[in-house]
Amino acid sequence: MDDIRCFCCEKQLPEGSLKYVVEIKSFADFDCFLEDYPGDVEEGMMELLEEMEDVDAKVLEDDVYQEMIFVLCKECRDKFYKNPFQSTQQFYVDKEIKGSIH
Repeated sequence: MDDIRCFCCEKQLPEGSLKYVVEIKSFADFDCFLEDYPGDVEEGMMELLEEMEDVDAKVLEDDVYQEMIFVLCKECRDKFYKNPFQSTQQFYVDKEIKGSIH
């Protein structure tokens, strides 16, 4: 087994020890609202598709979806869960907001 360490504190996490996997996923949201487009929508979509042909596929994919995975010890997982972004703002747990933005 590889040397596994906590991502935050770098404490070694030996085989069989308590460790947590934290997955962070971000994905583009679509709320079914399109801004008023001043021209022909189909023409605009074709222009957008043509522009996208010159952009690296990985860049386009990262604009739509990204996923990160971290291994944490219990202490760091507990700190992370209490305030994952070290923000003073209230954050939402479970599906409180997820169902309201789609």
